[in-house]
Amino acid sequence: MATWFQDLRYALRQWNKSPGFTAVAILTLAVGMGANIAIFSFVDAMYLKPLAVFEPEHLVRVYAKGPSGHYGAGFSYAEFALLRDHNSSISALSVETTVPQLHLVDAGDSEEIRGEFVSSNYFSLLGIQPSIGRSFSPAEDTVPNRDAVAVISDHLWKAHFSHDPAVLGREIHINGFLFKVIGVAPPGFYGDVTGRPTEIWIPAMMYAAVGYGCDDGSYSCSLFDAMIGRLSRGVTALNAQAEVSSRILWSATDWPERPSRRQAVLMSANGESPDDQDEHEQQLRMLMSVTASLLLIGCANLAGLLLARGVTRAKEIAVRLSIGATRSRVIRQLLTESVLLASLGGVVGLVFSYGAWEILSRFYGTDSEGFHHLYDLSFDWRVLVYSLALALITGALFGLVPAIRVSRQDLATELKQGGAAGQHPRGWLRSGLIVGQLAVSMILMVCSGLLVRSALEIRRGTNFDPEHVVVLRVRPKLTKYAQQQTESLVRRLDQQLSVTPNIESPAFMEGGEGLVWDWRSGRDARVSAVPQSQTQNGGLIVRKQDIGQNFFRTLRVPLLQGREFTEQDRPGSPRAAVVNETLAQCLWPTESALGRTLFVNGQPFQIVGVTANIQPESRFHLPEPHLYLSYWQSNANREGDIRFAIRVAGDTGLALREIRRAVQSLDPNVPISEDMCLLEQLDLEYMPVLLAQNVMCFCGLIAICLGAMGLYSVLAFAIRTRTRELGIRMALGAQKEDVLRLILRQGTELMSLGVVVGTFGAVISTRFLASLLFGVRATDPVIYICVTILFVLVALAACYLPARRATHIDPLQALHIE
Repeated sequence: MATWFQDLRYALRQWNKSPGFTAVAILTLAVGMGANIAIFSFVDAMYLKPLAVFEPEHLVRVYAKGPSGHYGAGFSYAEFALLRDHNSSISALSVETTVPQLHLVDAGDSEEIRGEFVSSNYFSLLGIQPSIGRSFSPAEDTVPNRDAVAVISDHLWKAHFSHDPAVLGREIHINGFLFKVIGVAPPGFYGDVTGRPTEIWIPAMMYAAVGYGCDDGSYSCSLFDAMIGRLSRGVTALNAQAEVSSRILWSATDWPERPSRRQAVLMSANGESPDDQDEHEQQLRMLMSVTASLLLIGCANLAGLLLARGVTRAKEIAVRLSIGATRSRVIRQLLTESVLLASLGGVVGLVFSYGAWEILSRFYGTDSEGFHHLYDLSFDWRVLVYSLALALITGALFGLVPAIRVSRQDLATELKQGGAAGQHPRGWLRSGLIVGQLAVSMILMVCSGLLVRSALEIRRGTNFDPEHVVVLRVRPKLTKYAQQQTESLVRRLDQQLSVTPNIESPAFMEGGEGLVWDWRSGRDARVSAVPQSQTQNGGLIVRKQDIGQNFFRTLRVPLLQGREFTEQDRPGSPRAAVVNETLAQCLWPTESALGRTLFVNGQPFQIVGVTANIQPESRFHLPEPHLYLSYWQSNANREGDIRFAIRVAGDTGLALREIRRAVQSLDPNVPISEDMCLLEQLDLEYMPVLLAQNVMCFCGLIAICLGAMGLYSVLAFAIRTRTRELGIRMALGAQKEDVLRLILRQGTELMSLGVVVGTFGAVISTRFLASLLFGVRATDPVIYICVTILFVLVALAACYLPARRATHIDPLQALHIE
C-alpha cells in the first residue's frame, strides 16, 4: 500500500505538470465513458433493476406464450382461478392486465390514463400499503361488475386531485362507469410492470364494465395479460415452472381450434415484459456497440499520446531502470497514472451521463399511440460497479501498451545519447492507432449519414404528406355505444369537422386496424381475381383498411387511376374497393385493374381506384399488397374505435384543441386519445431510427474530432522529434514549400489509409443497419463521397497546422539546440 500511495502521488504530480494534456484526456474519456454509462443505465432499468416492492427476488410472472413466440396470448379468469387454487409452488397469485386506454372524467375535466385490473390480493402480495385509505377487500373481487372501487397512484392524486385528502370516497367516471376512490398508492409505486406506469388499479371483476372482455365468467372470455405470484419458501423458479405447466388446464380462450398451442411460461417479475425486452434488445445492443466504438477511439487517441509522451520520458525511465527498478515496477507506475486518468474521466463521465439520460428518456418516454412510459434511471450499485469496471478496463486498455513499450529500453544507448530524438523508431504503432481511429470514425460517419437520410425520408412521407395533419382516436365502444350509435357519432363528427374553421379535410378509418397512415395497418383479408372456390391456391392474404371518404385527399396519397370513395359508396350501392399499385400488379400484371371485380373473403367488390404505395422503400420489406374498402360497405366489425386524420390550416396545436371541443360537444364522455401531430406520430413510430441517428451523429462527430486531434498530435510530435533533420534540410536549401509538402504527405498517407480501411469497414458494418434504413441503400454512393470529402477537409486542416509550424523552424537554432 505504501508503494501504491507513492505511485499515486507521483501520478498526480505528472498530470499536474501537463494540465492541458490532462484536461484533454479527461474530457475525451468522459465523453466516451459517459455515453456508455448512460446506455448501461437503460439496460439496468429495463432488464436488471428489481421492483420497488417487498422481496422482489421471490416474485415471478406467468405468461401465456402464443404460437408466434409472443407472450400475450393471455389467460381467462377461470384459468387463473384453477391455477391459483391448485398449486403449492406459488404462495400467492394475482391476475393482472394493463389497459392504457382508460378515460377519466372528473369535474368536467378529462384525460386518458393507464390502469391495471388486478385481483384483490394484489397489493398485499407485493407488500404495498396505500399511503391513505385502503386496498381491495376479497369481497370486492368475487362478483362481476358489482364493486366499482379504485385505488389511484400518488402521481394522479397530486396532478389531478391537488393532493386533496378528501379524495377518498370521491366518485369518478372511468369509460363512462362510476367508480369510488378508496385508496392512494404510496409515492414512487407505479405498478409491477417496468416502463408502464399505472395510475389507477381496479378489481379484475370490473374488467368488462369499462368496455373490455366479457362478463360471463367462462373459459372463453375475459382475457388477462399475465399473473404475478410470490414463490413459496424454498421453492425455485424451475420447480414452479414444472408445476405450473402440469397444473394449467388450457381452454379455448385465444386459440379455439388448438388450445394446446399456448404454453405457460414462468419468469422473474423484475424488468420489462419479455415482449418489450425483445423489442428493445436490438436497439440497446446497437447503441452499446456505437458508444463502445467511441470509447475505443478515445482510448486509441490517448494511447498514441502516451506513446509520444513515452519518447520524451525515455531517459527518465532509463534512469529508473538503471538504478534498480524492475520492468514490472515501472509498468505498474505507468498503469497507475493511466487508471487514475481513467477514474477522473469516469467521474466526469457520470456527470455527463445525467444529461444523456434526459435526452434518451425523450425517445423512450412516449410511444406512437401517445402512451407514456417511465423508467427508474436512479443511480444504483450496478451502475457504480459498471462505472468502476469501465474505468479500470479503459485505463488498462490505453495505458498498457505504452507502458510496456516505454519500459523496454536499451539502457546504455539511452543514457549515453540522452534520448536523442532522431534515434527513435518512426512510430509505426502510433501511426497504426491513428489509422484505426480514422477508420472507425469513417464507419460512424457513414452510418450517421445513412441514418440522417433515412430519417428525412421517413419524415417526408412515402407518397403521402404528413405536414399540417393531426391525428386522434375516438373510442365510443368503451362507453357502451351500440353499433347504430357509433355510426351516428362518426357521421355527425365527420360533418362537424368538415365545417370547422381552419380544417381543410377530415378522414377516418376503423380504429382497431392500426395507425391511419401506416402501411402495416389493417386486418388480414383473402383476395383473388376470381371466386375463391375456383382458385387453386386460395388467393392472396393482404392487409385491408376500412376507410371513409376523402381519405386519400386528406393524406395526399396519389391516385394513379380512378377515384377515391365518395358519399355514393354507401350500404346498398355496388361494393367499391381501392387497391394499391402492388396489389394491382400482383393480380393483373399486364392489364389495368380499374373496373375489375375483386373477391374479398368471397364477396365481390369493384375496383374504382388504384393508389401509389405508401410503404417506404426498405431492403428488408418489399412493397406489400394493400386493400382499401369503404367503411360503410365493408361490413366492418364496428368496434366503435375510430381513428381520424385531419388536414388543418395554421397551427396544429390550436387545431387539436378545436377538434377536441368538437368531439366533446357531441358527447363529453367519449374517450379521446392519440391526439397529436402526424409528424410527431411518425417520429414516435420510427423512434429506433431517430434514436440511432442522434446517437450515431453524436458519436460520429466526436470521433472525427478525436481522429483529427490524433492526426495533429502525431504530426506535431513527428516535427518535434525531427527538428534536427528539418533544420539540416532547410540549411541545405530546402524551401518552406518543400517542408510543407513533406509533412502534408505524411499526414495524407495516414488519412488515405484510414479512409480506405474505413470505407471497407463501413460497407460491412452498414449491413447491420439495414432494418433502420428507409428510402436509402446501405451502399449509397452520395453518402460515401460526402463523408470522404469531409474527412479529407478535416484531415488537411489537422495536417496543415503542424506542417505550417514546421516551415518556421530556424535551421541555426535547431542545430544549436540539438
